[in-house]
Amino acid sequence: MKYLSVLLLLLAAPSSFAAGPSDRTLSVNGVELHFRIYAGDDRTILLEAGSGLNADTWNETASLLAEATGATVISYDRAGMGSSSLPRDTYDVYEEVARLHAGLYELGRTRQLILVGHSYGGFLIHLFGNLYPEAVIGLVYVDANTALGIDGIGGAAVVAGPRIKANDVPNPTKEQQAGLRLSRAFAATLETVRRYPPLCGVPVAVISSGKYASSVSPAFIAGWRRGHIDLVDRTHGKYFIAQDAGHMVHKDDPGIIRESTALVAAAAGRARPRIGTLSRACEPFDW
Repeated sequence: MKYLSVLLLLLAAPSSFAAGPSDRTLSVNGVELHFRIYAGDDRTILLEAGSGLNADTWNETASLLAEATGATVISYDRAGMGSSSLPRDTYDVYEEVARLHAGLYELGRTRQLILVGHSYGGFLIHLFGNLYPEAVIGLVYVDANTALGIDGIGGAAVVAGPRIKANDVPNPTKEQQAGLRLSRAFAATLETVRRYPPLCGVPVAVISSGKYASSVSPAFIAGWRRGHIDLVDRTHGKYFIAQDAGHMVHKDDPGIIRESTALVAAAAGRARPRIGTLSRACEPFDW
């Protein structure tokens, strides 16, 4: 899928990204939170990783996005992952999102945000857009969790059950403790996210993976994608299928994330973000 605006943006971007990223660790709401920053202009592309992943998972994609858009690109380790410390309290998705916002505030990056969320990160960018709509100018969902999609593959227990079993072990690592904390709260997180509609008035791109093991049923694939298609329909967004990529789209096909995010960046700022409703779709977005 080719779009003239994306092509022009890519041609206008610098041919190489000379400066490497810088790393900062901030004390945020009682947690030491590690950020990786690729310096650019006043816009910020925030990369939200999937469950069990940290900032390193985005390294290749972050460099591509920095080169393609000229924006500042930030990835980070959520609490308990990578170089970030582990909270001792029960997981709460509101605290997770508020912690990220507070960290971005410390970095001076709470305006002109384009949020890119992979897998579980889809829940977080969805909630962030509702809690801080004035900060967001675009959203990119990368084979992301949606409430409808989780329902379509069997519900919260199907997703969280195996992860609880894998992480509930003697002498768990910090990452296993973080995974267990998140998974035990997954059903509550799902119901929280379900209460919030898509953000309207901003460009939205949705990417579905296109590659599945032969053992995965067509019904499972359709159930998972149902949430993606509904999100596109409700936001008048752009839909991409990464035909040769599995769930780890940013590893298998980072180029499709570059293309979709550049498209969102080119369209951002044409309208004011606003909270939608669960009962009806957003007004059409002028791409």
